[in-house]
Amino acid sequence: MLKKILIAIFLIILAGVAVGTFMWFKPHPKPNNGIQVTSENLNREYNADEKTANIKYLNKPLEVSGIISTVTSNQDGNIVITLESGDPMAETQCTLADKNSKAVKGQNVTIVGFCKGNNMGVVLTDCFIK
Repeated sequence: MLKKILIAIFLIILAGVAVGTFMWFKPHPKPNNGIQVTSENLNREYNADEKTANIKYLNKPLEVSGIISTVTSNQDGNIVITLESGDPMAETQCTLADKNSKAVKGQNVTIVGFCKGNNMGVVLTDCFIK
């Protein structure tokens, strides 16, 4: 009887590990239709009232259009695009989900991604170029 109980507990733990692993490695959803805004307006709203801007944009998909000011990569090897905002101290930083994306400084683009708030400029994650 004890052997059957131990086997049942082991199977339950194994199922939990399998579900947890699947959820951990599940691909992030690609946002389709986000809130459309320019990089300038997005940063202007965050500089004017961060609390109100967070209510409007935080953790929501955005379609941000603007001109690329820099293209770099982060410590994970992801491409990070910075969009001009009219204020060099507060530009929009967009971390692309696809490491093979192509972007050129000076290019006018629309980036779709999730807003993570303001940190010396608005930060977007899980982005792609539309």
